[in-house]
Amino acid sequence: MRRTLSLLMFVSGLHALPPLSTPLRLPPGNRQVLEIDPRASYMADVLRIADCPEDEFNPFGTCANELFGGPATYLTPLRGSVEVRFDAPDRGIVHFYLEHPRNLTGRDTRFLAPQLYRLPVRENYIFDGIGKISEGDLNLATGEVTNLRYDVQFYNSFYLALGEANPRLRGGSFQFPGLYGSADLEFSQRADGLLDVSFRGSTFLPLGNAIQGDPVRVPLAMCGAGLRCANIQAPGSSLHPQLVYSTKAFTAPSCAPGCPAFEENRMSLYTVNASHSTVADRFHLVLPGLGAQSGLAVGHLQGRVQVLFGERQGGMQPFILSLAPPEGFMAPPPESPLSLLGVKLGLFGNSGQLRLPRLTYDFTDVFVASDPLELAFGVIDLESAQVIGKFNFRAFFLQSLLLAVIDQNNGRILPASFAYRGPASFERGADGRTVFRFDGQTFLDFNGLTWPHPSGERAQAFIAQAGSELNPIFRLQAMEDAAAASRELSGSGDLVSQNGERFTYRYRIPCGAAGSDGEFEYVNQSSTDRGGTFKMENLASAACFAQRGSGTADTVAFSGLGTWSKDDDRHLASVQVMGRFVSILIDGGQLSNASSPPEGEPLP
Repeated sequence: MRRTLSLLMFVSGLHALPPLSTPLRLPPGNRQVLEIDPRASYMADVLRIADCPEDEFNPFGTCANELFGGPATYLTPLRGSVEVRFDAPDRGIVHFYLEHPRNLTGRDTRFLAPQLYRLPVRENYIFDGIGKISEGDLNLATGEVTNLRYDVQFYNSFYLALGEANPRLRGGSFQFPGLYGSADLEFSQRADGLLDVSFRGSTFLPLGNAIQGDPVRVPLAMCGAGLRCANIQAPGSSLHPQLVYSTKAFTAPSCAPGCPAFEENRMSLYTVNASHSTVADRFHLVLPGLGAQSGLAVGHLQGRVQVLFGERQGGMQPFILSLAPPEGFMAPPPESPLSLLGVKLGLFGNSGQLRLPRLTYDFTDVFVASDPLELAFGVIDLESAQVIGKFNFRAFFLQSLLLAVIDQNNGRILPASFAYRGPASFERGADGRTVFRFDGQTFLDFNGLTWPHPSGERAQAFIAQAGSELNPIFRLQAMEDAAAASRELSGSGDLVSQNGERFTYRYRIPCGAAGSDGEFEYVNQSSTDRGGTFKMENLASAACFAQRGSGTADTVAFSGLGTWSKDDDRHLASVQVMGRFVSILIDGGQLSNASSPPEGEPLP
């Protein structure tokens, strides 16, 4: 179920959920105490240790100077109970209060970064904020939770040492969602008349470049009495606390004997499988004079996924996921308001069309980037290789049609990331490589906002009526990079792209080779600026991998430098081919791009 988030792209927020088949029933006496499942419950934090003293990076600390080779993480499974008290319902809405009567407790663990940073983390507890209580409103008919404020104290030896290193730092409880984060609470009916409770919360706590005039310091592992630890100056550092628990028993089929292997404390690269990776918008618009208009805009994605795996704790292992452009793509991100947040280049996508029953729109310049303030943090259940709970992936999604919508609404839409949520998992593919899969989406109310006319003329724009909504979708399948297959793939095609442009291509690519040994030519016959011919001169990278369920390398992903018929410059082609599917991006799709028309709705 979808829940209220702190900051969404559309100021009108989430739409109301449809009614449940059976309304939720309150427990006897409007009070319940339930144990959480340790297999589905954990507390964690991500510490980004940075050296960003410049004022331009204050307070977020988004410069590239990250110490210790990447963020440090700790994770500990939790045990304990959750108490929920309900007021009397008022027209189907009931206010509730949530507490942790015996605290939630975790075992000893440690903060671990990829290079050198090791810090024991002992005496892990979560208890209610002093003088504060977590509360919200529950719609019994739909299960929707609104006005949620979750307030708890994280306690362990690290936070005490951080306070000792920064005596002017004012401690206190952590709030979810806080100023920038997410808080997701779900109630579900149990057979015994009680309500299961599941919670996922994350928030962003920047330390800034100074604390009341003192430099920010981060503790190291050499500690004396009273947790007075050696420390280093680390302006721009930040915390990313995570709390996940559920009173429902975690059930997932075992992946044995084919479980993937995850290294600890190491960054791994995965290649995005463009045929099964898409960013999409499913629109349902009620427009004056046109009635209901529904359609799906889909752009296939190319690029890479960086996965930092943390240290195993029992049957759990944390990871952080971030997006990167296709291999060989080297260019600074364009200056924009997002630059101040530290948004980096991510995945590039193919252009396409949104076809509504009576209107058709082209969309171009498709791009998806990770949100650096709310990290894509998850925890793997090692017995099943499933990600515990719904994976929360905040990402910035841009394309020309969405930019036109933002422009038409004159500041009524906030430049924030979409909060995609859904199931995620790892698996071992038929060729032995690890495969990551994610199927995320969110829902946004479009009622009352301005929807552009295909001509772009403001006078012809529509005001969306009640029942209008936008369903952003982000689906990702990525294959772990591995040793190159010793074979060569070749082929050609004459197709009409999903935005109606005829194009031809031919290629001969030795897997894993780089240099001049390879051939690729692409001709786009469009009369628009996207029309032209690309001829590859140098193969920059090439990788071949097997699709899920296939034991042989049947897909090639490569990049190469070459010429474009309309100028004298050198350009980069990023290409993926799998059978009848092809995705071609010239200069990240900005100069020209084409892809096969989708056959149905691609799933990861």
